[in-house]
Amino acid sequence: MQVTCKYCGKTMGSAWEYFIHYTRECQHMPKTRRCPVCGARFPSFRLLKVHLMNEALVDNRHRGLLTAKFS
Repeated sequence: MQVTCKYCGKTMGSAWEYFIHYTRECQHMPKTRRCPVCGARFPSFRLLKVHLMNEALVDNRHRGLLTAKFS
């Protein structure tokens, strides 16, 4: 069974090889969360929240978003 990575196009011989490629090698995975203030991208909502908390200490624009509701 051939499995092709939808992000970089590399073809693997099994689902296990694809899993290893996807979790360890693929540098083309999309970032799914974007900071509405500075545009920085993060692979998870949790990392976006960490970014907002860290930036809120030095940037007032980020501080107001800590209580905002994200979907």
